[in-house]
Amino acid sequence: MMKFAKLTAAAAIVLAAFAVPAGAGAAPVKVTAAIDSTVLEMGSRANITVNITDPDHKGQPVDMPREQTTTGDVDIVSVQADTLPSGYTFNITIQAFTPGMATLPPFRYAMGADTVESDVLTLKVNPVDLDSLETINPMESIVNAPSRWYDFIPDWSIWVLIGLALTALAICLFLVYRKHGTLLVKHVKPVDPYTEAMSALESLRQRRLAESGHEKEFYTELVDILRRYLDRRYGINAMEMTSTQIVDTLRRLPDTRDNHLRIKQILKIADFVKFARVRPMPDDNIKTFNNVTNFVEETKPVPEPDEADAKSRKK
Repeated sequence: MMKFAKLTAAAAIVLAAFAVPAGAGAAPVKVTAAIDSTVLEMGSRANITVNITDPDHKGQPVDMPREQTTTGDVDIVSVQADTLPSGYTFNITIQAFTPGMATLPPFRYAMGADTVESDVLTLKVNPVDLDSLETINPMESIVNAPSRWYDFIPDWSIWVLIGLALTALAICLFLVYRKHGTLLVKHVKPVDPYTEAMSALESLRQRRLAESGHEKEFYTELVDILRRYLDRRYGINAMEMTSTQIVDTLRRLPDTRDNHLRIKQILKIADFVKFARVRPMPDDNIKTFNNVTNFVEETKPVPEPDEADAKSRKK
């Protein structure tokens, strides 16, 4: 019995030593950074690719560079970010104008209390060869500028031409006034807000911006159409309001109170696309476009009957 107990204890120790801890099979989070050229001339550009491996997307990048900023002696020209099933990727374009060695800080990714960093990137910037001015050339002799025919026209003649033009304009206006009795131009009747909005929506649909990957431009124009329709239809200064101000105003108006939640959803997804760089699903693009179209269709102004129709109805 003692021998069996010793064998059992030894087996337990061996199994404990080779046991795999929970979560050990999960892929570790990695941050890698690579630059396409480590040697540049002043003013040239290089591209940096940062790959973050995190299939669960539980962390977030820390202090990523922004466009039109400077890191040390390196200018950040543009930053493009994409979300992948395996994690995230950043394409960063840089430009350097100071010769020498430039060092870029590591790119960091936070996972709760832990932070994963990439390697430090170094860049050598070579100066551009300039003319040493060792060769001194003699000064050029004086050269007479070529003359043109208009150089011989006196300066006062321009005022004569202006006077003649004003006289001719006055004569034309007088003849028009004597013939028509007025100089006012008849204004063309403006297009009603419903027709204008539906025409703009159809034009936007035919351009297929969302289908070609231009979601930000698509939502910008779609919201501008909606803002102008609200401005002309209900007298709301929507072109100068924020999304929150528009929703609050619609909630207070009796004619738009029932539709303020729909407008809030439209403006919310548009703000996410324009400012948070969210890429919506194709179905969301279609749904948002249809919501704007249905709202315009349901709220179009009812034409008022003219006096003849009113009299015929009374009879």
